[in-house]
Amino acid sequence: MLDLFTNDWRSVTFPEQSCLSSQAEERLRLKPLPEVRDQLARIRVALLVLKPLVESQHVPALLEGLENSFAIWMYRRPESVAASDLAYFGIETGERNLRLLLSNEPPNWRGELVPETTRSVISHYYRPGMNPYDAAALFWWARTSLFFQLGLDLRSDVRLCSYEGLVADPEPTMRSLYEYIGVAYPDQSITGLVHRKAIRRGEGIDLHPEVRLLCAELWERLEAVSAMPQLEKRPATRGPS
Repeated sequence: MLDLFTNDWRSVTFPEQSCLSSQAEERLRLKPLPEVRDQLARIRVALLVLKPLVESQHVPALLEGLENSFAIWMYRRPESVAASDLAYFGIETGERNLRLLLSNEPPNWRGELVPETTRSVISHYYRPGMNPYDAAALFWWARTSLFFQLGLDLRSDVRLCSYEGLVADPEPTMRSLYEYIGVAYPDQSITGLVHRKAIRRGEGIDLHPEVRLLCAELWERLEAVSAMPQLEKRPATRGPS
């Protein structure tokens, strides 16, 4: 999605590592919010787009601290995320993520603002040397649960977007998002490079039945919210997203 917004010549986009990043945690963390706000205020364009993925637990603070802002929460099938996570970051990444979430030692983004209910569930399943796909799927469950735990499903300045939906119908999906934020859809093509190669990634991976059910229930909640009539659109404004 960041690439698609980058294709819009009227936008300025900031990936996970950018001039807005601090030096913390491999430059994945944002600078303090006042610094981010001051830097963005100097840029005069129709659309500012940030991808602060590891700051998902701070979405309410970001929305309240950045004027005229909104959030797009993209969700993807847990099996696909687990397969991609392990392929990209290594077979042990899921277990490591869970361990850091539970211990928060050293303090890190995975362990921030984690509800005790989430810690209890993860503690029940976590074991050193556990099935790596179970670990990756459980981490998907923990991070994705934030959408409801933070009350984002009740906010009009947050919009769900299905990864599978975007890949299947990229232009209608992006047009809907532009309409939502009150910015005219660009007159050039921004979705031409979208392909469907990864849409079914992870099908058939081995998950513990209880882990699969846990993730499936959360997935169904997301799908149900996504299918509901969207909350009232924000008025047309210029500002960061």
